[in-house]
Amino acid sequence: MNKALICFLFFVPVGAWAVGLEPASNPAVHASADAASHAEPEFPSAAERNDERLRLSGERQALEDQYKQDMQQCYQKFDVTSCRLKARERRIQANAALRKEELRFNAQERQIHALEARRQLAERSSDAEQKKAQADRAAAVVAAKDRADANAQKQIDHALQGTKRGEYEQKQREAAQRREDVAKTIRERKGEPAAPLPVPNK
Repeated sequence: MNKALICFLFFVPVGAWAVGLEPASNPAVHASADAASHAEPEFPSAAERNDERLRLSGERQALEDQYKQDMQQCYQKFDVTSCRLKARERRIQANAALRKEELRFNAQERQIHALEARRQLAERSSDAEQKKAQADRAAAVVAAKDRADANAQKQIDHALQGTKRGEYEQKQREAAQRREDVAKTIRERKGEPAAPLPVPNK
């Protein structure tokens, strides 16, 4: 009988206190059915997220303040240990409910940050791809111009080859003649004996 009464007294205040900590129905926090159909989920604005962060922080502070107040009141009662255990249990249950909300909010924040990071990465890679494409186009234009210049030079050389061929052969003949003259001069010098050295005076 006493146990049933203690359990009833114990769970009633906890239930009443936990109801006060239930999350406020915020349509911006919960995604609507229309948002689920989109490829990219809709998230609350920065101001709404900041309000939610402040609300959770305020509830966390209120929970701790209530626990301290409950503990101080326990010292005014005859059964201090039992009162403290009940206050601690109420705090644990309220903390678990608040922790679920904080975890849900933190998960949403991580999703928002990851989405923003993906967007920035896509923008950077898009900019890099555009710059690379522009550089490739510029390189292709320069390469095409170089090829056109080389082809034009080849055509000019081919056209002039008929007129320059005779000059080239003449230069080749003159060079061959100079080589023969030099070789002849070297052979003649090798054939002549060198002048004798002077006799030193004693």
